[in-house]
Amino acid sequence: MPPRSTLTTEDVLALLNERLSSYEHRPQQIELAHNIERTLSKQQVGIFEAGTGIGKSFAALIPAILSGKKVVVSTATIALQEQYINKDIPALKAVLPFEFEAVLMKGRNNYLGLRRFDDHLLQQAVPDEFLDWVHNTEFGDVSELDFVPPLDVWLEVNSDSDDCFRNRCPRFNDCFYFEAKRRAEKADILVVNHALLLADAASAGNILPSYDVLIVDEAHHLPDVATDVFSNAISNRGVRFAASKALKKVQAPIGLVKDVEYEANEFFQQLAYQFPAIKTRIREPIDGAADFGMTLRQMRRWLEEETFENLLDVGNERERAKLKAKAIISTLSGYINCLELMAKPDPNWVLWAEKGDAVGSKFEVVAAPLDVSGYIESSLLGKAGLSASVWMSATLATGGEDPFAFFKRSCGIEGRVIQAKVDSPFDFEKQALLYLPRNMPEPNSREFLPKACAEIERILEVSDGRAFVLFTSRSALNQSYDYLAPHLPYPTKRQGELPRKKLIEWFRETPKAVLFGTSTFWEGVSVEGEKLSCVIIDRIPFQSPDDPVYEAKCDAMKQEKEWSWFNDLALPHATMRLKQGVGRLIRTKKDVGLVSILDSRMTGKAYGRRILEALPGMRVVRSLNGINSLDDIFNPAAEPEGEDYKSLSNSASPASPSPESWRTKQSEIGEWSTK
Repeated sequence: MPPRSTLTTEDVLALLNERLSSYEHRPQQIELAHNIERTLSKQQVGIFEAGTGIGKSFAALIPAILSGKKVVVSTATIALQEQYINKDIPALKAVLPFEFEAVLMKGRNNYLGLRRFDDHLLQQAVPDEFLDWVHNTEFGDVSELDFVPPLDVWLEVNSDSDDCFRNRCPRFNDCFYFEAKRRAEKADILVVNHALLLADAASAGNILPSYDVLIVDEAHHLPDVATDVFSNAISNRGVRFAASKALKKVQAPIGLVKDVEYEANEFFQQLAYQFPAIKTRIREPIDGAADFGMTLRQMRRWLEEETFENLLDVGNERERAKLKAKAIISTLSGYINCLELMAKPDPNWVLWAEKGDAVGSKFEVVAAPLDVSGYIESSLLGKAGLSASVWMSATLATGGEDPFAFFKRSCGIEGRVIQAKVDSPFDFEKQALLYLPRNMPEPNSREFLPKACAEIERILEVSDGRAFVLFTSRSALNQSYDYLAPHLPYPTKRQGELPRKKLIEWFRETPKAVLFGTSTFWEGVSVEGEKLSCVIIDRIPFQSPDDPVYEAKCDAMKQEKEWSWFNDLALPHATMRLKQGVGRLIRTKKDVGLVSILDSRMTGKAYGRRILEALPGMRVVRSLNGINSLDDIFNPAAEPEGEDYKSLSNSASPASPSPESWRTKQSEIGEWSTK
């Protein structure tokens, strides 16, 4: 067999085709692989929309492995991480004539800290099943457990950078986290999630080993994850816990602790009264924030200055106390930063208050950066040693002259990039029908939901159940479910009745099942075959106007003449989201089915027709007259004729967009320069 340096992408794909029975030859996969290969060789940024069924993981992994460079692959979901580690990488290991190592790296708090566990065991008993796992686990990863340990227990025993002796720890040689880091150092391929990737970038590379190539899969999620990673928050429960920890763990002065607890109670009671809604954006300075911040600074100063000389230094007791103090200092610093923004709002940050319950017993204030593109650009794209990066997803393009402009702006990607939109290998014109019903009321009118329920019932008759019914709001889901479920002749469940994984298992195992869901089922769910033959979407998924970050972004864009909050933010986001929902239907070349979008704006508004341009090239039907089952649609002998049934490629009419605009454009590749 040839060595790594002489193997080509085609060689490896041929080996997969020869030895892997489940592998399918796909020209689109080769096209994508060549684009990624080009990105790596030119040491550039590559942005690729890879349609469903292309096999983008192989297309990215093969050029990356053949490059011989250290590669980090980042995903948004556990399911895709598991696909890389348990399916795709083992398949490549089985066919390649050379060895390479790949490991999954998780955030530190996922690993058991043995010394911390030993300390905890001296103070408190733990369940026998948890003790058995500790004595038998190989990797110390909490996900190995088939039960959920109490959160307060896990937070006491997991690996924690603020409570770590490193090589002075008596359990250092057995440490699960540092063993994971050693495996990561030796690995050629490192699989992580977006949160860990960004945390490493923010820490200037103190978490992950240095790497040459970055592959960001499910890249459309990265800006939202970055918003979470770079946010701060303060809550009444968090402050109480920190104060209690300071008293019990490091014997902070009781008077100081009582001051913190008293002021926290007063401060959050005032906030609960001032902001009675479940979620409220904070625009003006908050009275009392500066004073409460001063009290927390006093606590932090005591922790920073305390030497713990009064402790007998047996078993590193002083060092343990200093580490516990360091952990509390870190927590208090985040709280203080949040209070500073509450006392003096910064236009570059968004603040909002959230009540966890009606009475405000759980109250939190969150401060999030308004624009994370600069963080991503400086800490991730500008990371030292990074030679090339690949950003890919099934949903990145949102239309326009540069279909990736919205994504690039969200991630701070500037300059010359290699970008391509590679269509799915599926024949959507033959495999899928898009039903856009006529005469639907405006989505915000009172008449919409009753009419939508009538349409849903009729569509389910055609599909014989076997459907996802997806909503943009929990309220619409519940009202529709409560009205329809009692008299539908199909097994039905709604999101929340079971855990997500259990709901998907129920759907796969239940004949003619109908699942009502919201955002969590718009992506990351794959049901192949006739079990899922219909996807119904109630309306275009514009972001909720009560989302504080979205509202603040809109406000900021309204102040800038060069931007349109609707065309440059709302519409691209909705387009990307709708593509994800539609993408639940066709998962293999054998799948057929019906997609319906009940929103009249899809045909009645110019922007609706722009959204249609970004969807797969399906046939369109405006009425279900004469269609009683999916056989009427997908049996050529029974295909209906007439004005109500048209292909996306031949549906031009005075009321319709041009034939070109009704189809997803073919693969587009080029080098772009953006300002």
